[in-house]
Amino acid sequence: MSNRVTHLKAAHYFSVASQTLSYTKAAKQLHVSQAAVSQQIRLLEEYLGVPLFYRSGRDMRLTSQGQVLAEHLEQAFEQIGKGLESVKLEPVGGTLLVSGLQSFVSLWLMPRLWRFSDRQKDITVKLFSSDESRDIHAGKIDVGIDDNQHLTVDRADTVKRTLISSDIIPVCSPSLASRIGLFQPTDLLKCWMIQIDDSSYQWKKWFEEQAICPIRSKSILWAEVNSWYMGISAVKAGHGVFLCPKFMVQEELDKGTLVQAYSKALNEKIEFYAYYAKNSPRRARIEAFVDWMKEESLGQNNQLTKIEPHQPLPWP
Repeated sequence: MSNRVTHLKAAHYFSVASQTLSYTKAAKQLHVSQAAVSQQIRLLEEYLGVPLFYRSGRDMRLTSQGQVLAEHLEQAFEQIGKGLESVKLEPVGGTLLVSGLQSFVSLWLMPRLWRFSDRQKDITVKLFSSDESRDIHAGKIDVGIDDNQHLTVDRADTVKRTLISSDIIPVCSPSLASRIGLFQPTDLLKCWMIQIDDSSYQWKKWFEEQAICPIRSKSILWAEVNSWYMGISAVKAGHGVFLCPKFMVQEELDKGTLVQAYSKALNEKIEFYAYYAKNSPRRARIEAFVDWMKEESLGQNNQLTKIEPHQPLPWP
């Protein structure tokens, strides 16, 4: 153990005594005896080889060396205090930094977020949308949300919780389905195809699972997008058929603004996770948010949690 660590206790006692200029007052602040303060300062003076205090009549004064040391220690203990506060477990209330895939944040989280704010009025959620995983151990993000194709969290210091598991289904506009007549999986070959740029959720795989080998597979692929949000926007505008997570379009399916083009889903489901640092000082705040998201997702697999418009806050 280094001498700096060995004499940390003595330095603390001296720092308090340098502010009070009294062993008695210092002992009272430190909740120890006056003899303990005197002993620690004597040990420190022996280590340094210089006196730190001197008597001027009945008053105690700092020597020039004591004054220099007191100034350094004041700054040092202030930094130590800030460091301790920075990792101290925070209360539930406060700001929460959340990063998630753009499609999930836009299509699922944002329409529901008001309910969390209504429940936890002391928590302010700051949202970031990103199609790349964020390092929740760097201190810039508290909670990350990602899917099973992108998230590779396997660390003992990280918590990963499943939020949603959903089918990947073909969807299109009702007008397109009516115009073409979609009754058999081969009928989809009459449509322009839209797919995500992820090999697990592409049309080639869907047709293979239906035992169909489209001869002109390249010619029917109209667009490849890098977010679910982009593909859903296209089919809502009446263009093409898109393979997408069912939960993201459940409201449109219920309203009839989109239809499932064929009953068969991809064999592989998509799963979304929340992940966060196990020892985060904002753990209580994080778990309140993740618990709420899990509640919202209950029954979400293939059915919609009803969303009611919230009442505006009254003017004062």
